Amino acid sequence: MRSPFQYWRFIRYALPGLPLAALGLPFYIYAPLWLAEQGGYGYTLVGAVFFIARFSDVVSDLPVGAWVDRRGSHRLLWLGSWVLIAASALALALIPHPWPPLMLGLFLVLLMLGWTGLTVPWLALPVNLSEHNIDRLRYNSSREGILLFGTLLAMLAPVLLAPSALPSALAILLGVLLLAVYLQGSQNPLEESNPTLSFKVLLGDSRVRSLALPWFVNMLANAIPGTVLLLFMREVLGAEDMVPLALLSYFLAGLIGVPFWYFLARKIGDLTSWRIGLCSSAVLFSFAAFLGEGDVYWFIAISVGTGLALGADQALPSAMQTGLAQALSKEHGGAAIGARMFALWSMLSKAAMGLAVGVSYLWLGSQAELLVPPVWAITAVYVVAPVVLKLVVYFMLGRLPVAWVGGRQVYEQGN
Repeated sequence: MRSPFQYWRFIRYALPGLPLAALGLPFYIYAPLWLAEQGGYGYTLVGAVFFIARFSDVVSDLPVGAWVDRRGSHRLLWLGSWVLIAASALALALIPHPWPPLMLGLFLVLLMLGWTGLTVPWLALPVNLSEHNIDRLRYNSSREGILLFGTLLAMLAPVLLAPSALPSALAILLGVLLLAVYLQGSQNPLEESNPTLSFKVLLGDSRVRSLALPWFVNMLANAIPGTVLLLFMREVLGAEDMVPLALLSYFLAGLIGVPFWYFLARKIGDLTSWRIGLCSSAVLFSFAAFLGEGDVYWFIAISVGTGLALGADQALPSAMQTGLAQALSKEHGGAAIGARMFALWSMLSKAAMGLAVGVSYLWLGSQAELLVPPVWAITAVYVVAPVVLKLVVYFMLGRLPVAWVGGRQVYEQGN
């Protein structure tokens, strides 16, 4: 029987996910459209600024990962990153817009830099904390579950709180984030780490490359719908007021589905489970292409179905990445590699999100008729592009150099 302390270690590790998700969802989903329409910037400028800011942010991941592997994740790093997040988030939320484009881009970059300083060492912690495959699944499932719970809180906030209370809610979330990152403590680097292990070694490994490309394409497929959701529901479904219910249904279903994917992965492995989730999500989401005005409840039903597959898309790739990082570390004599590995995944994820905002808004801006894009253009970018990308990832994963030994996933060195 597990003691309460053993369960607490999973909860303590996952805790930063609650405020990070609650802060991140409004930033990634609501902020671009609000800035484009209410902030006075326009679609094209918002797309360009977010695109440039995101890709300038990408270059910070690899140095942060290398620094954490060499020096460890100390409280000073956690707290310094929190200061960047808190200062830039409060400025973006409270100072009236529009700003000069350079100033907007600068604060976005500072916010993203703080995000990197927290998420890279946080995502890498299970590499050092977990000893077995089951622990990898527990750490990653706990993290993704609490991330989904934080997302639900962000969905409910506009319904439960008056607009005047949102600044106070922001301050509370920042306070919870401060406590959560402080509880992570300090992780010292491995004493026997190999100083010659570098990103060149990572990128030269066929297993890393074979997982990195599907991860990037899948993150792009996930980011595009989030970027265009509000526009799709307003212009295609005519149900902008139902956005909170649709998002709540999607993320609640995702939270409910996490235990199922955890159970399935234990039975048939992470890779097969992830492919099942990808295929089911793509098939279900494709039906959204046939929806029109008044079909909002059909859309919510689709959201529930695709939400149930969300757990496969979140916890399972992370568990695979953790296992691969541990395998590489053992092969190189216990080298510290976790932070570099997750810096690479974070970099690819950010690049995908930046590409999603940039391409989506530049496409919509080019097709806009009297400031509003046509229905067919919105549906194409919201539904068709992600479905095609999900199916591409499904087939990519069929080519991974993976062997199955005793029901446990083992990565083999390829050429």
